[in-house]
This record gives sequence, C-alpha cells and structure tokens, in this order.
Amino acid sequence: MRRVAFVWLTLLTVPPFAAAADFRLGLNYTEWGPTIDQVRQKANIASDSSGALYILSFCTSDFFSPSCLTKLAADGKTILWQNTLAFRVQVWAVDPNGGIYVIPAGPPSTSPVVFPFVIEKLSAADGTTVLWKTLLSDGGIGYVASLAVDASGRAFIAGSACRPECVVRLNTSGAIDATFPNLPTQPISIAVDPSGSDVVIGSYPNSVFGPAPNAPYILVRLAPDQATWLTVTPQRQITHAGLAVAPNGDAVLYGSDASGNRSLQRIDRTGGSVFSNTVLSQTSPVWTVPAAGALVLDAAGNAYITGYTGPFGIPTRNSVAPCGTTWMNVYAPDGTILQTTYLPGATSTPPANPVIALGSDSGLFVAATADPTLRPTQDGPFPQLAGGVLLNFSPNASAQTLPLACVASAYTFSNGAVAPGEMVALYGNSLGPLQGIVAGATPLSPFPTEAGGVEVTFDGVPAPLMWAQDSQINAAVPWSVAGPTTQVCVTYNQVRTNCLTWPVAPAAPGVLTVDGTFAVAVNQDGTLNSASNPASPNSIVAIFATGLGPISSSPADGALVTGSPLPVNTFPVTLEVLMAIGFNLAAFPVPTTYAGPAPFQIAGTSQINFNVSYVGLGTPAAGGPTLLLRVQTPSGAVSSNSFRIYVAATAAQPVVRRAPHEAH
Repeated sequence: MRRVAFVWLTLLTVPPFAAAADFRLGLNYTEWGPTIDQVRQKANIASDSSGALYILSFCTSDFFSPSCLTKLAADGKTILWQNTLAFRVQVWAVDPNGGIYVIPAGPPSTSPVVFPFVIEKLSAADGTTVLWKTLLSDGGIGYVASLAVDASGRAFIAGSACRPECVVRLNTSGAIDATFPNLPTQPISIAVDPSGSDVVIGSYPNSVFGPAPNAPYILVRLAPDQATWLTVTPQRQITHAGLAVAPNGDAVLYGSDASGNRSLQRIDRTGGSVFSNTVLSQTSPVWTVPAAGALVLDAAGNAYITGYTGPFGIPTRNSVAPCGTTWMNVYAPDGTILQTTYLPGATSTPPANPVIALGSDSGLFVAATADPTLRPTQDGPFPQLAGGVLLNFSPNASAQTLPLACVASAYTFSNGAVAPGEMVALYGNSLGPLQGIVAGATPLSPFPTEAGGVEVTFDGVPAPLMWAQDSQINAAVPWSVAGPTTQVCVTYNQVRTNCLTWPVAPAAPGVLTVDGTFAVAVNQDGTLNSASNPASPNSIVAIFATGLGPISSSPADGALVTGSPLPVNTFPVTLEVLMAIGFNLAAFPVPTTYAGPAPFQIAGTSQINFNVSYVGLGTPAAGGPTLLLRVQTPSGAVSSNSFRIYVAATAAQPVVRRAPHEAH
C-alpha cells in the first residue's frame, strides 16, 4: 500500500463563524499581579460597580493558611487596602457596592474539632470590619457548595452545611429571610440573576462532592411559586461547569465533558436550549477544565469566558495579541461570537484557568499566571516575584487589534516554529471572504498563490493556498523560507493586514489527526481507520504528516508529488511506539514499509506506512497504541505530536528490533 490518495481539504477547513462588527474590547493595561490558585481558592477575583478589584489569595504556600484579601483601584496602580483574614475562605462573593461576603473553611477532615459554619459580611471600606455574622450550622464537619449575591446585597447559600433546607437566603442585615426546601439533589453551585428572583442550582444526581459514574450535570431552577424545583438536563453532557444567570433569567453553563471538549450553553426559564456552542474540542487539546471564575455575564447578557490551550492555536476575532496559551471569548445572548482574543503575557498551570471579573461599564479584569516573557505595560503595586499578571479591558470600538493573530500547524494546531514546505493555518479576522474558497491543484498546475482575493507571503514569497476565508487561511510554507524567523503577511483585496514575525525551524513534524488524538489513518483495504473499523492483524496502515523538512526533488511551491521514482525526505524519519517500562516511558522503533512524500498530494505532505503488528494491542476501548514521529535534523531530533490508531484486539504483540530509548 504505497500510494494512497486522500481528500485533505475537508479536514483542513473550518466553517466561518458569525460575529457582530460593533463590539470590541480594548486592552487598557497589563501589570504584575499575585499568583492565582483557582484549584484551592475557586474564583479568586471580583469587582464592584466602581470598578475596584477584590483579590483573594493565600498568604503562604500552606494549604490551610489564612486567606489574604486585597482591594485594588480600577486603574490598577494603587492598593486601597490589604488584609490577612483570621481564617481560610471557603467561598466568597462581592456585591455591586463592594460588600464582601465570606464563609470560612472548616478544619481538615481529620480534625476532631466541631466547627460552626458562619457567613460574615465585611466592609468595603477596610475589608476587616464585620457588618454582620450569621450562623449557618451549629456544629460538625459540613460542606458549603456555593454562594451568590444579588444586586441588592442579599446572599444565597447552597450546600449541606446550611440548615436542612440546603438553600437559604439572607437579607441585607444578615438574617435568614427565606428557605427553599425539597431540593431534589445535593447542590454543588448556585447562581442568581441581579434581582435575585431566579435561583439556579448546578448539581450531579445523588452526589455531594462530584459526579457519580456517568451522571450528567443537571440544573434545578426555583419555580415561580418559590416552593418547587424544575429539573433540566443540559443539551450537552458536561462534568465540570461554571454557572451564571442572565438578567432575563436564562441560565448559562460553561463546561467540559469527560474528554475535555468544552461547550457554552444557554438555557431559558422553561428549560429550552437558546444555544449550545462548542468552544474547544479535541482538535485543540485542552488540559484545564472551566470553573466558576472563568465565566461572567454583563448587564446585556453577554457571556465572557476564559480558557487555556497550551501551545495550540485557535480561531480568533479582534485579538489584542498574537498566539498565546490563554484566551478570552465573548458571546452575545444568541450565541454569536463577539470577540475572541489571546491574553498577552498570561499563561496557566493546569488544571487552573485564568479568572475573570466584570467591573463598571463592562470593564473587565483577568488574572492569570504570568508568562516568563511578560513585559507589563504599566507598573502596579505587586512585585514581579508574585508570579501573576492582571489585565484590564474595556469597550473600545477603535481599539487596536490584530487581523492576523496566529500561525499554527494545519495538522496539529500547534503554534510553534514553522518549517519549509509545512502545511499551516493562519487565524484572525477579515483575512478573506466570509464564504470560504477551496483551491485545487493538478499534476500540471500547482496550488495557486491567490484565492478569493487572498494572498499570503513569507518574506515576500507568495505561498500556495488551499483554503481562504475570513477567519482562517490554509497555506503551505514556501520551500525557500530559511529562518531563523520569517515575516508572514496576508493581503485581502489589495489591503495588507498586520504581519507576524514567526520562528522557523528545519523541521516541525505534525501528524494529521481526526480529533487531536487519533490519526487520520488508512487501513490496508483503503478504508478509514476508526473505532468501528480498526486495522486488521498483521496489516499495513498509512498515516500522514507535514513539517518533516525538505525533500530531494526541490519541488515547486504548491506542486503535487508525482512521477517515478518518488522523491525522498532529506532528514531521516522514524516511527516510534511509546510504552511504559516500570515507572518510565520508553520509545521503541517501529519498522516502516514506506516513509516519504505522499503520492498525489502537495509536496510537504508525507506518508508513513507500517505494519500494525509492531505497535501492539490497541482495542477501541483501550484507545489504541500511542505513537510519534521523530525527525533527525542537523541541529538535533524533533518529535511530532503523539497520536493513536485503532488496531483489532487480536493483533500480535510488538516486535522490538532495537533497544528502546527514553521518550521526550
């Protein structure tokens, strides 16, 4: 099975997404901030109607140390006050007037101490004056799931540590003025609309601390009679979620399923789905899960979410920064994308996300771990050693943004260095026509360098195009690109966008996958490899890759690989299978029957054929063996993304022909 024809373009394109032209956030400043520990501290920042920012953090690295509370002026330059509380905060909230509501955490679960659970309201003036304190539970180890506050300052508490009703409301003086009994499940989160009339609980059936096996996340909404609960199962199943309620009563969920696929869902008062949008899927691998601090709603019902993708590029619109590891998206109430932007100078440490708070006039604060390359735009009160970054945004229709934001591998979506001949995807907005244009080639006519009025250049050299559309362009890096950097520019209808200076490497191997995990593979009989159609024992499978470096024939840019003999890759390419040896991961070489330019495909696409008997058992249920490609360049070996294929369960055990080496 040496020659395999394949339709690439359907796998390399994405549909255009709609966006409103009159919405834009501009970046006001970035500065050093405190480290945000969302895992242990939940949502760490909040803002009031004046635009002041409240930051909750740990005073020391000790998990059980008291919490620190800081109030920062809206301009980010002045700490108004900073206090060490007498306890570690379990959940907290801030009302529009700056009132701070805190519920102290109980002792460790191993402690024999009987601990009363209380809620305190602290003054916005100094963060220490206790305006009122209310007993929630008079003893025992308890669990408070969530706390929400409406615009008037009434507090809503859900959890097993409250009174038997499990959901209670406190008035502005701290007295319990309403209880909501007969909740059908144990709550894990609570959200209310600004008026406090719509109360929504997030929960897993029959579970206190997390999902039961295969249990879907559900919502229970307080009915208008304020005495019964209505249960809704979201359209998309999720295992983790941030929850908010819009001014019109719609519930908004930002969550991920067991595979890490994220979605943003909006559900109306009757339980009907307003929209259900995929935010990221396995085609853009994600290592973090959304949480309460990664979702906020403004007065218009727009949803703001944050996330972390690591080195994987995502489509953007009106991005204020080029490719990074963290991002913020804004969605209108109907699910339309208003803005998607990378967050400059920010990164994240799994499983945390950047956290977000909405201030006055739709101004936004975002807090995240600082990237080592951060160069703040202004000096703030926090030292560099604090390890965090604070970003401040506000609506600005004329804000400077980047039409061209990212260059990524079209096969893996990673945004590292590009290699000559590599298939790449360019992300941004206003890059081309709203309706995508598919470009083609024949053995006598290479892929064009202009499609739909779009042209892409690398150091002024036109690049072959395969797809051109407003938010994404797929192109091939010209063979002449040599580095160490290249200037990537896009021109649409004679108007040039911004250009990006991008690193260049001799090779940047990437294997084409279906979902970020399983390779686009062709079985020996010419059918696609899949869970329902695994490779047969002792058969040959073909996978496809790009970015393996130059080939012997010095082809024209965009030309198809034809003729005999076929050209060969200049750099040695090996296929390896990863296996656990004790507590270490080792890579074993896998013999290939062919590894070179893919026949009848654009030069720069490679095909690797191998016998599945060398990669071991890989039933669909087990997920298949894990493999990678390694390219030996003059400057050292470079590895591809890891990937899997489906192999029938009766395949032979791997045959090891050489000693393994440590996987990198």
